[in-house]
This record gives sequence, structure tokens and C-alpha cells, in this order.
Amino acid sequence: MNKKIIATLAATVFLLSACSDPTGEDSSGNTVGTPGKADTTSTTNNQLSDDYYKTVITNGSYQVSKTRGSTLGLNSNFNLKAFETGLMSLSQLHFSTEDYYFQEGQYIDSTTANKWLRRVSEENPDGLNPADNGKKEPNERTPDYLNSVLEQNYMVKKGDKFSLGGISIGLSMNAIDYYQKVAFGADYETKISRDELLKQGQEMANKIVQRLRETEGVGDIPIAVGIFEQSPKDSLAGGSFIAEAISEKGDTRVGEWEVLNQEKVVFPLVDKTSNELTNFENFKSEVEYFFPNLSGVTAEASYTNDQLVKMKVDIVTQFYGESEIIGFTQYVAEKAATFLPPNIPIEITIGSINGTESFMARKTGETTFITHVFN
Repeated sequence: MNKKIIATLAATVFLLSACSDPTGEDSSGNTVGTPGKADTTSTTNNQLSDDYYKTVITNGSYQVSKTRGSTLGLNSNFNLKAFETGLMSLSQLHFSTEDYYFQEGQYIDSTTANKWLRRVSEENPDGLNPADNGKKEPNERTPDYLNSVLEQNYMVKKGDKFSLGGISIGLSMNAIDYYQKVAFGADYETKISRDELLKQGQEMANKIVQRLRETEGVGDIPIAVGIFEQSPKDSLAGGSFIAEAISEKGDTRVGEWEVLNQEKVVFPLVDKTSNELTNFENFKSEVEYFFPNLSGVTAEASYTNDQLVKMKVDIVTQFYGESEIIGFTQYVAEKAATFLPPNIPIEITIGSINGTESFMARKTGETTFITHVFN
């Protein structure tokens, strides 16, 4: 359970900012800190696994974003989590967890972020979303394509000092732009095709890379960019990254784009049939038969290149005693080992109106679940 909590904290990186070079060094490599007091920088001692980065700590504290919550915001918590953790996973393609350390992004300040997210206009020439064409009908208006920008910094250690080794930028794009024709009026939707979403995202990525190159402290370090497609706001599954590229050696544009085949679906709500869905439905039936007072049993299944790579199961119920929680958790772990797919990481959360009651997890290659019942 500690792994899940710490990973979530480490990924809480919604738009980040700073006014000076956040590496703690100026261009000459000298330490920069509060006047009269030098900053001390270290890292967490423990690394949960090769899937996670050690975190940079400055003056004994985790460096959080100063711009958190100042943007338009993603349309659901499912998208927020998928956006944050997905960018960290993409970053591992370029910045290994062995050689790099994680720090929340410090080079895009809140004023800059909000300018980028608004529409371009005479008053806001830095806007990345297109100008408003004045029309209100869903198929006639110009939509907002870009919803949020996410920055993550990856640091390298030289002796006892840390310096910026790479930046990852996530662009959260709207597949559906929700809007109102009048303030506080009904919600309307403009649907955006995957091709148009990619085109807009790629153009925005080059503009952001060029602007970052002009930012003090960035220099010629690699800048990776991922394009994230939000799922609809009523979806129980978060969105996915659909393309990624990297700018290297000080280039002001990214290199060749790699289109990603990633998808998240919700069992049992998914339309198409599969062996994974059948096995999950068998698991669901067994669980519901054992404990009929359930409000829901669902799973978020993550696919890469059409292969199931991860599953998160949520069970919502109402418990009346500690013995029921323990007995039900033991039964769920047993049936999960029997019916759910082997050789992929699986997390199972059992919750009630009182919050999380128990948690189970199994890593890739393992056959039994680690369980924890909350008192």
C-alpha cells in the first residue's frame, strides 16, 4: 500500500513554476539559494522499484508546484491520474530511473501557463488555442484543443550537486470540447477527430519547445513531449498518451513523432468481447454471489499495442463489521488469483461509504496478492 501512496504523491505534478533557475545552480554552476543561506539538496534514500524515480528534496522538503490548480483543469480525476502517471512512464523511454532523479517542473510559471492555455488574440499573443471565430454551434465553432500542460523535470547528480538533465512536457488535448453558449447555460459538445487532435498537439509542442529553449536554465538539455487524449468526462477510465517525441541537442523543434497504441477500457462496460472481459465477468459473478450487498464491481484495463498490460479493480460495498471485511478480502484475493489475467500487475481496492476498506496488489510474475485491511 505504501507503494501506491508514494507513487501517487510523486506524480502529483499539475503545472509547475519558479522564478529562478530551479536546479539550484546558475549558468556558471555555482549554488544559488536564499541570500545568506545556501540550499541543501538530497534525494529520497529508498527506491520502491525500477518503475519509480528517486525524488529530489531541497532543504528537507519536497518541491511542489506553485501553479497547481491555476489552469483550466482536466475534466475528471481519472484523466488527471492517467495524465500524470502516464507522462512519468513515457519519460522512462528517455530518462532512466537509474540515472535520473525526479523533481516537479520548475520552468513554466503560472502566468505563462495560463497565457498558453487561453486562446490567441491581440491581448494574448502567446495563446496556444486558436482564436475564437465567434460561432456557437458545435460543428461551426473553433474548439479549445489544449486543456492542460504538465511539466516534469529529471535531474542528474554530479558529485553532491544536482543539475537539470531533461524535461518532459505533457499536452492534454480535448477529444470533446465542452462549452456553454451563454454563461451558466446548458453544456454543449464539439467533437474533435484524432487526426485533428494530433495535428494541433504537434504544432503546439514545437512552439512550447522553442519557448522553453529561450528560458533561462534550460539550455540544450533533451525535452520530451507527449500528447494525451482526454477521455469523456463521464468515463470511468482515464485517457491515454497517443504520441510522443523528443527535442535533443538544443533543437527548437521535436524530432520524429512516434504514434502510440494505448487504450483504457472499463470492464464490464466495454463493447467488444475478449477473453479478459469473460474472465473478469466470471470473477465479478463469484464475488457478487459471495457478498450480495455490492454497489459495483468494475475494472480499468490498460492496453498497449492491443495487449493487456495492467488492471485496476474497484469494488464498492457496505460492511457491517471487521470480520466481514477480513473474510471478503480473503475471498476476493483467492478468486482474483483464479480468474484475473496472470503475468500483469493488478490492484484491487475494496471501498465503502466510509472510504477504502482493504487493498490488494500483485506484481508482474507473482501468483499471490499482498493484502492490507484498514482498521
